[in-house]
Amino acid sequence: MRFRSGYVLVLIAIAFGLKVQPAGAAQTAYEGFGPSFPIYANGGTGFGGPWIQGGFNAFASGYVPREDSLCFARLRTSGGSMSGGAFSAINGAIRNLAGPLGQDNTTVYLSFLLEPQGTLNNGLFGGFFGLTLNGQGNDLFIGKPGGGPGAEEYVLETRGGPGQVSSGTPAVVGRTAFLVVKAEFLPGNDVFTLYTNPHPRDPEPADGVTKTDLNLGVVSRVGIYTTGALAVDEIRIGTTYEDVVPTHHTHHGGHGCGDDDDDR
Repeated sequence: MRFRSGYVLVLIAIAFGLKVQPAGAAQTAYEGFGPSFPIYANGGTGFGGPWIQGGFNAFASGYVPREDSLCFARLRTSGGSMSGGAFSAINGAIRNLAGPLGQDNTTVYLSFLLEPQGTLNNGLFGGFFGLTLNGQGNDLFIGKPGGGPGAEEYVLETRGGPGQVSSGTPAVVGRTAFLVVKAEFLPGNDVFTLYTNPHPRDPEPADGVTKTDLNLGVVSRVGIYTTGALAVDEIRIGTTYEDVVPTHHTHHGGHGCGDDDDDR
């Protein structure tokens, strides 16, 4: 297995404990990184414990808290975020969900904010960074990979590099990306659709890029997995697209960015 990409926040809310709900019900889980982060931070909702160091071959977690939120036009934020530099070893932090994801014939959405920092591609294995949905034996990685055709774009891939599907959206240092993943869990391979930088006040996009070669099984935790420099914020998970794309007038407190900055 290759380690050039990692275990993804463009916005992947990658996943914090949805318990089984009646049909049509929606429950949003949230991590806005208000408390000190990362290790042992226990803020947010929908988790079964604090952040801990972890992830495949991750032997460090050199992340630090930031006072300010990342900003994406019209998206509601709450203050605080986290960042990490370019590392010479794989870094990772994981957090158990309050209830597992991945039941057959269910759909969930994940969103997060992700901003490349430093120098793109710096760090071990090509400087990858993103979020993971951690399944049974395999993990879905969402973010900037360490190699492949989409090495400088936002992608979906199996953690380690297989089955890479590129969004075509470049990862630009200093520019915040909003990533939203639709996860359709099926009896065989699951279907994952990535939307990059959707406008928060618009309906769910009619199309995105789709990965169909991975069966995650039960998803018990979410991860931050990196060797490249990044900042992450506003992880949300819910049962509808609207749950994970809240605008200025929805819950979770905080503030939104200027409405005129729609070209990100």
